[in-house]
Amino acid sequence: QLLEQSVTPEELPLARLVRDEVDRIVDLIDRVEVFGDDRPIEREPINIHVVLDRVKLLARSGVAKGITFVEDYDPSLPPVGGNRDQLIQVFLNLVKNAAEALERTPKPEIRFSTAFRPGIRISVQGVSERISLPLEIVIEDNGPGVSPDMIPILFDPFVTTKANGSGLGLALVAKIIGDHGGVVDMDSRPGRTRFRILLPVASRPAPSETEEVLAR
Repeated sequence: QLLEQSVTPEELPLARLVRDEVDRIVDLIDRVEVFGDDRPIEREPINIHVVLDRVKLLARSGVAKGITFVEDYDPSLPPVGGNRDQLIQVFLNLVKNAAEALERTPKPEIRFSTAFRPGIRISVQGVSERISLPLEIVIEDNGPGVSPDMIPILFDPFVTTKANGSGLGLALVAKIIGDHGGVVDMDSRPGRTRFRILLPVASRPAPSETEEVLAR
């Protein structure tokens, strides 16, 4: 930023390029460091619909301008026990990927859906009994789909289909959801790509919107 203030107008684009690349590298390092952080996350009961509404607001003002959002929410969904900021990052990453995949789609659409499925129990590595993950959140787009060859490795770090991608967005999604005791999977075909996240229910109820405002 100091360099930008001291260069000639002809050199300004290069100075901005240097600044932007430094910012990008710092962001990349910060995201890589997350993968080595084994500290337990601070959890609280969270209304996932509040998280999704925040993500939609951020996306509409940035990466997803001009894209139609469709919501199909289960109003009786209980709260998830999690970290609000991390969950916002998860769904923002998924929406960003969807928006980039929709760049050449004539009528781009991203669908948010939630459901309470108490019968879902999943086998998790290191746990002898199946665990209950009844909260289902789905992010779906009507883009061209993902190559079948990419699907098995899509959540691995540094795997990307983008020319300038870091390959950390979906790996970070899998890491954060795993830290929350949940799982994420996806299926894709031309015209539909669907990411499904399953999460456990919080051990205590989420605060009401009034209580959240008073707490602030």
